[in-house]
Amino acid sequence: MKTLSPRSELGLTLVEIMVVLVILGLLGTFLFGQIFGAGEQAKARMNNLKMEQLAGKLDEYRLMYNSLPNSLDDLTGCNEQTGPGCIPLLDRAKGQEMLNDAWGNPFKYTKGGNGRTYAITSLGADGQPGGEGLNFDFKKEGP
Repeated sequence: MKTLSPRSELGLTLVEIMVVLVILGLLGTFLFGQIFGAGEQAKARMNNLKMEQLAGKLDEYRLMYNSLPNSLDDLTGCNEQTGPGCIPLLDRAKGQEMLNDAWGNPFKYTKGGNGRTYAITSLGADGQPGGEGLNFDFKKEGP
C-alpha cells in the first residue's frame, strides 16, 4: 500500500490562491477602468450631440419668431413672443430632458450681440465652472 506524503497532496496553497486573486484584481481593475472610461467618453459625445440639437431648435425659433428666446424654457411652451396659440418646438416632458446635459445638469443659455447671437454651455461631468477632461466646460455658440 502506497502512502501519500503531505507534499504530494493535490490542491493549492494559500500563497498560490493569493497570487491568483491579486492577478484577477489587477486585471479587473484595468478592464473596468477601460469600460467605465469609455462610458464617460460616450456621455461627452452625447452631450455635444444634445447641444447641436438644441442649437438647431434655437435657430428654428429665430426663423419662426424673428428673435431668440429669452430662456431655453421658451422652447417648451408659449410666451409673449410666440403668442398664446403657438406650437412648442420641444415637447414639455421630452424638452426638459433635452434642456439638461448628459450628466443631468441644466444647460446654461445666454444671448449676446444685442439678442442676435447665443451661447449654450454645459459645465461638464462635475457641474462646476472650469476643469479638464470630462469636467471641461462644453460650449456651443450660434450666429
